[in-house]
Amino acid sequence: MVAPLEPFPEPSERMLAALIDLAVVARGGGPAEAILVNGEILPRLWDITSIADPDLRGDTWQWLDAFVIWLNSQHAWYSADHTPPCWPEHPGLIRELSTLAALRYQAGEALGPMPLEEWHRYALPSYLDRSADQRRACDEKHQPWPGRAAHTRHLVSDGGAAAKSDRS
Repeated sequence: MVAPLEPFPEPSERMLAALIDLAVVARGGGPAEAILVNGEILPRLWDITSIADPDLRGDTWQWLDAFVIWLNSQHAWYSADHTPPCWPEHPGLIRELSTLAALRYQAGEALGPMPLEEWHRYALPSYLDRSADQRRACDEKHQPWPGRAAHTRHLVSDGGAAAKSDRS
């Protein structure tokens, strides 16, 4: 039996509107100025922390979840390549996955095959390499952030003053 090919998850209407605004601003001119006139930071779907609108943020989270399901079913040949279901509890994975999903969406919208080839050749393998330890740690059961104790010690010991004085 041949494994079913599943289509890439479609972004919501709100997400598409945000992407259109970004494309208009990138082109510049009068339409871009009209978008930028209110001084708001435009939401970038690949950086979920830039999304102030709770509905757009909710749409983006749902899309990312659909993307992870798609990624696991369409690109994870080995179980070690699977993104664990606890990915929303790992800021590093959230950032990696949102960028990977946005890149894949853009590649899929391209008018030629090269962006999709580059996504397969560079973006996907890079994600798998960079996130291997995080994904492996939660293979059977979610593991909390092992660096939390060191991070807390740093924050408590000097309030980050050492890092600030190094930059002076």
